Amino acid sequence: MPPAKLTPPRVPASAYDEEYFREACGDAVAWDERRAVDGIYAWVVQTLGVGPETTLVDLGSGRGELVVAALLAGARQAIGVEYSPDAIRLAHDTATAHGVAERVEFHQADVRDVPLADALADHATMLDVVEHLTGPELAQALVEARRVLRPGGTLLVHTMPNRLVYDRTYRAVRALWPRGRRWPLDPRKPIEHQMHVGELSARELRAALTAAGFDDVQVRHGDLHWFGFVPSAKARRLLAWADRLRPLHPLTRGNLLATARRPT
Repeated sequence: MPPAKLTPPRVPASAYDEEYFREACGDAVAWDERRAVDGIYAWVVQTLGVGPETTLVDLGSGRGELVVAALLAGARQAIGVEYSPDAIRLAHDTATAHGVAERVEFHQADVRDVPLADALADHATMLDVVEHLTGPELAQALVEARRVLRPGGTLLVHTMPNRLVYDRTYRAVRALWPRGRRWPLDPRKPIEHQMHVGELSARELRAALTAAGFDDVQVRHGDLHWFGFVPSAKARRLLAWADRLRPLHPLTRGNLLATARRPT
């Protein structure tokens, strides 16, 4: 249960059960087949320059891939914070598969109330967590991320989807496309309606990081462009063409990446 000072989370920990992490969560197939810690996790480790002097805290650590990837890269300490008990169990499976079971540290806790000391980490990360938090929940989580970072420490955030792809691009194409009115009003899947309670645009993510007290906030659109939710193949091809135009990336790119620093 979350501490008394916290309201219950909009999406309860029970929603993130073993089935979710094995079937619906990103990179589920690669994890199930080989407990993979490459892909985005290897990219984050490289981007942050994780090395022997690094302490990393992953907020919303899920199956533990990033924590394990950091340790494999030589991190001095890597800590995961995750409120789903099923995820914690799977995270230990990941660590065991990669031979770092004795070095990992996972805490079952809400990211709004992290049981770690102030100024502990060189880097903090939130991978695909933002969209699962309401605005007030995200504000609390970002304050905690800043607290656990040392002065000058870096927070790296990845979130998907970019809200504008659904709420502006899809709606505009639906309104203008021949017979587009027959398309669903909202292309989101049921699981997205249940769990994605805090989808953001780049501007909104930048504002949230700034409001939490971070400096040097940098937000960019990622390289994901997916339009499978658009019913018309011709419309999908048009959107793929539009994605080649950089000024349209705020409306076509599906993911967001951000870095920010705790003030010194």
